[in-house]
Amino acid sequence: MDISEIEQRIEAIKRSLTKLGPMHPGSLSEQYNVCGKPRCRCKAPKKPRRHGPYYQLGFTWRGKSSSRFVRLERVTEIRHKVENYKRFRELVNQWVDLTVELERAERATSKQHHGD
Repeated sequence: MDISEIEQRIEAIKRSLTKLGPMHPGSLSEQYNVCGKPRCRCKAPKKPRRHGPYYQLGFTWRGKSSSRFVRLERVTEIRHKVENYKRFRELVNQWVDLTVELERAERATSKQHHGD
């Protein structure tokens, strides 16, 4: 890939980053629980049915791990924010990869011109 191709790809990544919208690190999990009531359906001897689903967002930010429950009506919104964050990280990694490649290409071009 030549220098102009790398620069074009970096510009495309920058445009994609500006379109991402709200984001949140982490992952969303679905859980089913057993309660403490002795005769509850979740402890039935045949075909027990756990309570749930409950949704939990787990994440680490600035070295601190956290988790919180997410209300059912917010699951779609939180899932979208988590997907945006993952896409953000992918785009940033691609940008850095391309910048390293650009540096190599510029160095190689510079050596060619100085070697003439």
